Amino acid sequence: MPMPLREVLRDPTVVAAEPLVLAGRTRLGRLVTWVHTSEVLDIATLLRGGELLLVGGVSLATASPAQRVTYIQDLAERQVAAIAIETGGRLPTVPEEMVTEAERRHLPLIELRRVVRFVEVTQSINGMLVNESVRRLQLADRVSHALAAGLADGAEVGRLMTILAAEVNADASLTAPNGDVIAEARADLAAPATPAQDHPLVAPVSSAGVTVALLTLNPRPGADLLLLEAARDRAPEALGLALLRSRPLSRLERDAHELLGLAASGGRSPRRFLELATRLGINTHDAWVCTVARIGPGHGLTAGIEAAVSLRGRTVISQIDHDSYLSVVALRLEHSTLAAARAGVVEDLRDVPLPPQVKVAVGPGTRVLTGIGHDLAEARSALDLEEDSREVVVDAVALGVPRLLVALNRPELVDAFVEEQLGDLLELDRRRKGQLLETLAMYLRQSGRKTDTAAALHLQRQSLYQRLDRIMAALGHPEPGSQRWGALTLAVELEVARRRARDDP
Repeated sequence: MPMPLREVLRDPTVVAAEPLVLAGRTRLGRLVTWVHTSEVLDIATLLRGGELLLVGGVSLATASPAQRVTYIQDLAERQVAAIAIETGGRLPTVPEEMVTEAERRHLPLIELRRVVRFVEVTQSINGMLVNESVRRLQLADRVSHALAAGLADGAEVGRLMTILAAEVNADASLTAPNGDVIAEARADLAAPATPAQDHPLVAPVSSAGVTVALLTLNPRPGADLLLLEAARDRAPEALGLALLRSRPLSRLERDAHELLGLAASGGRSPRRFLELATRLGINTHDAWVCTVARIGPGHGLTAGIEAAVSLRGRTVISQIDHDSYLSVVALRLEHSTLAAARAGVVEDLRDVPLPPQVKVAVGPGTRVLTGIGHDLAEARSALDLEEDSREVVVDAVALGVPRLLVALNRPELVDAFVEEQLGDLLELDRRRKGQLLETLAMYLRQSGRKTDTAAALHLQRQSLYQRLDRIMAALGHPEPGSQRWGALTLAVELEVARRRARDDP
């Protein structure tokens, strides 16, 4: 079973090496699947990802700076958990170019300041990983056996939930995607119900391939967390079989599953889309907008989202797809525009209390039925971009430039465009560290209103005027309203989005 990197660093065999985290400090929660040692510079292709790589530094000491940077890049692409480099002797310190690249890639890079026997580190950590994996398999088999015995005896969903709760010492609930409770069970009937946890264990339950419910486990004091994780993996299958027996899927549920499945997979079959949309009653609407919410472990249920998007008489088709809640909201535009109608969806989501830690994104909207797939994809992109932000409701339209940057996936073209439009300004900013780019960005967003710009930046007006004079001189005094002015605005937003992407952990 994988271990968080921060726990690996606490192992006595690693502590003896006096580890110092040089880069990627915000990613110490990464899971380590194995510990591996190698001095080969092109080792990345032989790894699977998730490894902690122990390096003696012999090959790195004679490598060129470019080779060292490529080494970091290759390992980051392979998604290794971390690199730990032993210093001293041939490699007195970890080369600065490696630290810089690792930080840029958010890859944990660790200096081992004392010599230790790598074989002892690998034996200790890998031994624990194997033992935990074996124990988890044993616990998973125990849960499966208990639930299989219940199924064989003809137990319905409620009885299976009672068996599960007692087996794992946790209060359990099974909830439909719309928030309706299907079944609940307490680990100890004599004790009061367990208060909702900040991080309950949540797993989707499928029936005939369609996610029809969410299983939530709230551990009681003293519960075995490894057992709970095993139950989260194994219990949904048994519960899905019980639901299939007692609550067979309706034609409507099957059609909704297929429609959203086609959309989520990028399917482009207009005829099939139309057939399904007709049966679901959304083909006669004027426009559609999609929402995506994460519902993985630590996330709440989707009832609040379903209630919000269904307000104002909207027709909604929704389902749970693995770790996401997806919905297509059909819109009428008789007395409105698409922009106003989707803004209403955003507003309603912000007004309705949502479960803790839930984050939902609203797509840009579409007037074409087969555009639902693109809208879902853009909502997902917006959700990924704002994953670490405090925003509960993410508006994809407001993230237009960052989404464009992701869609382009051509950093060399963006580099050239930004340099062409802003090169002299960025060079001046680098030399003087005058926050000129940030000032220009705010000035453009405030439509050239200097008083509002100064207030937003908490600057005295005279200080702002001095900055703007330097900015306009570096840019060659572009004329407001000209084509150059529009190109500058785009270049500024692209550069701001790029910097944010680099700085986000």
